[in-house]
Amino acid sequence: MSSVAPIPVPHTLASSTEVSEIANTEAKVGKKNDSSEAIGKKAKVSIEIVSSDQLPSIAPRLASIVSSHMDLDMSTFFTFPYDLSSSLRLFTSITSSLIPLTQEEKYQPSFPPPAGGIILLVAKLYPDEKPLGSIDMEGNPTGNQDIVGSVQLGFSGMPNGAFRSEVKRMLVDVRYGGRGIGKALLKRLEAEAIKWGSTTCMLDTEQGSFGEKLYRSCGWTELGVLPKFHWPPDKSEKRSTVFFYKHLDEDEDEDDDYASKDV
Repeated sequence: MSSVAPIPVPHTLASSTEVSEIANTEAKVGKKNDSSEAIGKKAKVSIEIVSSDQLPSIAPRLASIVSSHMDLDMSTFFTFPYDLSSSLRLFTSITSSLIPLTQEEKYQPSFPPPAGGIILLVAKLYPDEKPLGSIDMEGNPTGNQDIVGSVQLGFSGMPNGAFRSEVKRMLVDVRYGGRGIGKALLKRLEAEAIKWGSTTCMLDTEQGSFGEKLYRSCGWTELGVLPKFHWPPDKSEKRSTVFFYKHLDEDEDEDDDYASKDV
């Protein structure tokens, strides 16, 4: 595999410092108990479920967000060098696991959810906002430029964990950071998990990252930190990962100590 040059972009990417500032702003958008709809309205995005038929056309746009994150030294899923096909497979590989939509394009949740099933959510700009450009790592324009973030809800594949779920592959285009898009995606994911009877949800994220601030602001509980658990894109160091969980069947108290913190 040959080395891949940094992705050429028709816009200015945020610096690492700016990304950190965006993360702090993002975590402050909306109250902890606000619904996905309420936060999405503030962020001027709608949160939609992706079907298996839609995924092939959407995957290039999501892959372009991954590439831009790597160029900012944000830990994603790959290390350099990597290629476009690998980035696309990150999303197309889940096609067979996506929980089917009905003819009315609406889920009919039931418990237990399909073992190993996945729900893919995307954040889309409102039609009245012109999206910024989007190109893949080879410099080709992608479609679906109005998609500015995504996240996956994965259900357990084992019968004794049918009530468990996991947050996977949270992505937000950093050019739209600070608007509450990540929080809107997470809140919708939590709502979908509850519909399917999932009461315990888990996730992991890089320590000190945008994700850590986001999850703390949404009332997730830290399980622990595993030092030296993953590489950044350039493999310059081993970074720590924070593990979180949330019991979705427990009421959140808006007046608790965490909700009052400025994060």
